[in-house]
Amino acid sequence: MKAVYISDHGGTSVLTYGDRPEPEIEPGEVLLRVRGSALNRLDIGLREGRSYRGPLPRILGCDVAGEVVQISPDADTKLKVGDRVVLDNRIKCAGTCEYCVQGLDQYCTEQKRLGVDLEGGHAEYITAPAVNAHKFPDSMGFAEAAALPLAAHTAWHCLVTQGQIRPWDDVLIHAASSGVASMGIQIAKMMGARVITTAGVDWKIAKAKEMGADEVINYRETDSISQKIKELTDGKGVDLVFDVVGADVWEESMLSLKPGGRLVITGVTSGARVDMNLSILQGRPLQLMGSGGRSRRTFADVMKMVNQGELHGIVSQVFPLEGVAEAHQVMEDRNFFGKLVIEN
Repeated sequence: MKAVYISDHGGTSVLTYGDRPEPEIEPGEVLLRVRGSALNRLDIGLREGRSYRGPLPRILGCDVAGEVVQISPDADTKLKVGDRVVLDNRIKCAGTCEYCVQGLDQYCTEQKRLGVDLEGGHAEYITAPAVNAHKFPDSMGFAEAAALPLAAHTAWHCLVTQGQIRPWDDVLIHAASSGVASMGIQIAKMMGARVITTAGVDWKIAKAKEMGADEVINYRETDSISQKIKELTDGKGVDLVFDVVGADVWEESMLSLKPGGRLVITGVTSGARVDMNLSILQGRPLQLMGSGGRSRRTFADVMKMVNQGELHGIVSQVFPLEGVAEAHQVMEDRNFFGKLVIEN
């Protein structure tokens, strides 16, 4: 089958479009004909060797949408051949590790990720446990569906599970144009919160407002995000900060919170190491949280909202399978809003 894979780490030149063995279905699995697979920042780190140093070659692509073409006879599933599904990226153990036994599969000690630890979706076919396959609405195209899994699951986990978002919350979401943050805007508005987000160019600011953001701060034209937040919240600060950026906004995020506020961080694209001013915590009892793993239950919750028409994939550009290297370059240039999707 045709696929995009890497045999070495480096720049976009290491992305190879060529032939790879077609996967063979294992017990409990489904085989999909892949129709769409989206890019994530994780793919850049994997390609460069920063987030993965495992066996190569490896087929990339963590987000997958496709059609079921085969089902293992022993798979416990209601799926049928021909069903249109997306895949939960995280493959957990069979309920045998100490965490899964307790129903805490988000901490599964044996979990692996499609497109990272296992072969991914930048290919014509992929296999995965049937439990990881979820149907999406007939009205939704494969490109839009492929834009959903990682972004929607991460944003839901961070805002709903970790951040405990409430309808009366003021929420700051950094970097509106990123896949996870743009999905976070949707989720926060769906929950009834007031959304303040950031962007650096006019067209991204306009897009964020179109998506429902109540206020958009141009971080390139603002000396202090936290001061602007105080102006927008009558000096109080926000209840919740959702950070997909990392080091560059770390202190501003904490200064933007009201006493008792919650900060959930899931991205470190601007850097992972910071100098922490402990007096900010001493004066205000803030709650600082990481994203960590996500559970099967929260993925199912997200897909309920998708199938009810409450959440939609945000597609910026679509590329053919042989155009993955071009898509990587667009991601590195950051001139897009939402997700970059591969169709095949």
